[in-house]
Amino acid sequence: MENSTESIDQRIRSVFAVAGLPRVTAIRGLAGDASNRSYYRCMVDSDMSYIAMVNAAPDKAIVSEEIAAHARGFEEMPFINIQRYLAHLRVRVPAIHYNDREAGILILEDLGDALLGDIINSSGPSDELYQKAIDMMLQFQVREEQVPAWCYARLNRFNSSLYDFEFGHFVEYGIAKVGVVLPNNVLSKLQKLFHRLSVLFERYATVFVHRDYHSRNLLYCTGQLYTIDFQDALIGAPQYDLASLLRDAYVELTDDFVDRMVEYYLSKSPHASAGFRDVFTLLSIQRMLKAAGRFRYIKLVKGNDKFMRYIPGLLRRVKQLSLSYRSDPALEVIAEVIDRIPAG
Repeated sequence: MENSTESIDQRIRSVFAVAGLPRVTAIRGLAGDASNRSYYRCMVDSDMSYIAMVNAAPDKAIVSEEIAAHARGFEEMPFINIQRYLAHLRVRVPAIHYNDREAGILILEDLGDALLGDIINSSGPSDELYQKAIDMMLQFQVREEQVPAWCYARLNRFNSSLYDFEFGHFVEYGIAKVGVVLPNNVLSKLQKLFHRLSVLFERYATVFVHRDYHSRNLLYCTGQLYTIDFQDALIGAPQYDLASLLRDAYVELTDDFVDRMVEYYLSKSPHASAGFRDVFTLLSIQRMLKAAGRFRYIKLVKGNDKFMRYIPGLLRRVKQLSLSYRSDPALEVIAEVIDRIPAG
């Protein structure tokens, strides 16, 4: 199958015709991430617009590489399965107007371009918007036993193996691939710490987790927030999505703001428990290290360097958290390793 702009345009127009949707008058490619999906805004005769999500691989592969490596088989596209479940919970997600499985194209509701991250970076942190995001999170943070068996999140668990994979991704791409050779004793300390944290995090895997719940996957439309990119949902720790939201690669929030939003979450969540804040901090470190390794992987393996500019800020914030977390002095090895990583 060709991937030229012309062939994609033709494929999209053909799907609209088969679906009985209005005639497409213009198609414009949208900036995407480094996934196997590309997105196009499709204008139609009625001055409306839709989003075409074009998959570059068979639908069973349209999940992240690490999820695909750990997942069980999928009978339908995970995006569709999870969208149906979230819509059932009345979580705001884009409507699916048509699925052409053979063409690998989904026609989605167009929610515009107002990403939460862009709003915050332009106008500053907003208690109201982040509280909306947390309220939405609380809607879908259903305990595992209450998630229906047909929902694919029940098939996969954020276990220690997956955390080990993500930590290892940082060791490989965030450290080794930049030419840093750690002394054996330092590498051993780091790997033992990472595995210990992986085992700890697995104990808290009790709820539905979006897994990519951050400011570039939240859209502000008609006064409400909507979430996207939820196809990797699984069962994990309630702190995970909160850490993803508040310790975001794309938006740097002050510690005071983060503390205020954590307190807001705890005031409303049924999942608050002793030690919640400690696990939140440790998962914040894990999330940011994962992102730093992932961004360098995207440059080295996929030839896309647009995320590289976020790495210095991520590592700086991880170092600060690691040194300030007094409950576990072993975290100091993370700061020691970050000091060895060259800037840029």
